[in-house]
Amino acid sequence: MNAKLAVGLVLAHAVVIQTITFGMRPTLSYAVLDAGGSQALLGVLVAAFAVPALLLALPAGHIIDRTGERASLIAGAAALIAAAALALFGGGSVAVLLLATMFLGVGQLLSVIGEQAIVANTTSRGQFDSKFGHFTFASSLGQTAGPLLLALPGGTLETPPLALIFTVCGALSVVLLGISFFVSSSAKVPVEGERLRMLPAVASLLRTKGLIRALLAGSMVLASVDLFLAYLPALGHERGIAAGLVSAMLVARSLLSMFSRLFLGPMVRVLGRRRVMVWSIALSAAALLLFALPLHVSLLLLLASIYGFAIGTCQPITMSWIAELADPGTRGLAMSLRLASNRLGQTLLPTALGALSAVAGVAGVFLGTGIMLAGAAWSGAAVGQAAGSEPEGVPDGRTTGM
Repeated sequence: MNAKLAVGLVLAHAVVIQTITFGMRPTLSYAVLDAGGSQALLGVLVAAFAVPALLLALPAGHIIDRTGERASLIAGAAALIAAAALALFGGGSVAVLLLATMFLGVGQLLSVIGEQAIVANTTSRGQFDSKFGHFTFASSLGQTAGPLLLALPGGTLETPPLALIFTVCGALSVVLLGISFFVSSSAKVPVEGERLRMLPAVASLLRTKGLIRALLAGSMVLASVDLFLAYLPALGHERGIAAGLVSAMLVARSLLSMFSRLFLGPMVRVLGRRRVMVWSIALSAAALLLFALPLHVSLLLLLASIYGFAIGTCQPITMSWIAELADPGTRGLAMSLRLASNRLGQTLLPTALGALSAVAGVAGVFLGTGIMLAGAAWSGAAVGQAAGSEPEGVPDGRTTGM
């Protein structure tokens, strides 16, 4: 397959899967409430989406390493079609909506691990940062487009047009299935010994010098984004900041994160991966620590922009580092291990730091999150000492189309 076409298919796949996910998740919440479910059930809905990733991530990654990525992409798209169909024809049953959410979680999991494994397995050393930067930019486009489905016409003042959104997401899932059939799996790398079995292969990966530090840094970075999104409105409410200005801060964070990912490759080439990773996380930590101070709203908007630009580089750079630390033939498992670690961090860390709000107010959450990111910067520095086993730009025998 033409290299540019292969790249385009994977990036298109990333845009579509994130559009479906970020369109369906809030719509399912509306559907549960519309069906008479309580607000407490929304927490169960979150768990129904997250639990499949924690349970199935490692087996999925191991199977991808053995059978190739395309089967995972096809299975993921099929699960998304099932999720949309259940939501659309479930008769407004809360139990069916929970089942649809589980299928959505499984479909998103299989699709994302397959995409990341393709990027990792078809990129030569020295190009990981640039390719993962482009990949996460495409994912961000989908994450921006998905919530726009809530604005489709036909709903009420309180509820968006549920059936229309589920229909659109179902149609997009069929498109995703079509794209998946055209995506070619990367070349298989033969493995032997303990790497043929999942648990010994996971243990071998975790013994890789620097990998645990990279996983910790990535999970703390993503948890900080969740905390920022959840607690910035509370900070605005506490300080009397208009909702429109809070929205502007959130938009600035999102746009600057997308923007920074386009230039990750050049930044790494000029400054070096370790320096970019450590200083971007440290800059993110400093921005959040300053949010705890009673600053003018114009300075808070500037800090949100700085945080967005800096934090936007962290996710793709931890992806690229884990891909480089893992040996060929285990990168699908490494990506799934990263995803499971991130989901665990996104579950436990916000809960722990959110408890600070009861003691120190919302400012305490930003203070605690900034300190957490300082720890992530330390983890990133340690990874930097362990990585880079080959000079940048030296291929390792794989294709360079992605």
